[in-house]
Amino acid sequence: MSVIAEYLILSILCSFVLALTRLSSWRPWSGNGSGLLGLLPVALKSRFHQDGKAPSGDSNEDNIKDIMALAEYHETAARLADLIRKDGAGAWPPRVNLTWPAALKPYMDIYHEMAPLLPADTVSLDDEVNMKRIDHFRSRFSKLLSEQVNLLEVTRLLEAADAGRWDVFPRDAYNAFYCCIAWCRHAYR
Repeated sequence: MSVIAEYLILSILCSFVLALTRLSSWRPWSGNGSGLLGLLPVALKSRFHQDGKAPSGDSNEDNIKDIMALAEYHETAARLADLIRKDGAGAWPPRVNLTWPAALKPYMDIYHEMAPLLPADTVSLDDEVNMKRIDHFRSRFSKLLSEQVNLLEVTRLLEAADAGRWDVFPRDAYNAFYCCIAWCRHAYR
């Protein structure tokens, strides 16, 4: 199974568990040893009420802290904690930062220039007109990329990220850049 598929399954599982705790009488935090709380050491159990319910008003940060604490004792929580730490830049939903390294800023500029050109004011059912519009959009996109992006510098940044050098290319900036690239890829298709 690929890492992406595994993370997707873990994310869905986490959402399902949180939904169950909020929408049903199932209490994974129960203190009788049958729920997730039974897996925790005594020091962590004190965070929960005597009736086995998680404290009301838990914030997303509190939930993430609970997952991180549980990670040492539960394999699924460990995988989810790894997903949050790495791909979420320490948060869930993933944190993004629009302050990018200089080599990547042209991508944001190109996105801002091209995004308004994607939607059409009037819909055309003429294939010839549509193909001309698509070709014009793609050629403009390609021209901007070739003129403004220094692929050598971008390659260095991506190689640093691949090597785990998040001091050079922070995870939250990587997440934002990845979103921009995903939009550009989809728009170009």
